[in-house]
Amino acid sequence: MRNVLFVLSLLVLLSCGETSTTDTNAQTTAELQQYKDLDAAEESTQKFIQEYIRAVNASDWKTTLPKYLPYDPEAFIAEHTAFRTSFPNYAATIKHLVVEGNRGVVWLNVTANYAKTYSLKSPDAAYGDDYLKGIEAENQALSWEEAWYFDVVDGKFGNEWDFLKDNHAVLKALNAAQK
Repeated sequence: MRNVLFVLSLLVLLSCGETSTTDTNAQTTAELQQYKDLDAAEESTQKFIQEYIRAVNASDWKTTLPKYLPYDPEAFIAEHTAFRTSFPNYAATIKHLVVEGNRGVVWLNVTANYAKTYSLKSPDAAYGDDYLKGIEAENQALSWEEAWYFDVVDGKFGNEWDFLKDNHAVLKALNAAQK
């Protein structure tokens, strides 16, 4: 009788162990898939911003940038055209890039010459470069830092977007910081 009870107890313990192992394997597989999905999203987000910066720096930026924009690319292109008229040799370089899923923060160094006096006349301009109004362009070489926070949805910028630009560095280089 003891042997029968021992064998039955052993079978019960082994069968519980198998179920536990199966559950653990399923959980591990699910966690591994979540990690792979996150890793793929992060790779996609990183590639997106690198390609966007390449497109911004390219000579054909007017035709390539709209595919990255979620809505109203015409307004952005009009505003960016005014900016690029003043800074025709604009070049952004990624200093640091951090991504988590489909969100990212990129720190850029931007160089450009202030070749033509900035004159965008739009009360709802998103760029915020109206601080340049009244400062005459003399082809001054400038360098400044920008930080962007963004998300990527369906291969375009999403609804989460903010940026910080070192306007003080620009004004200082233009000798306008104390005026």
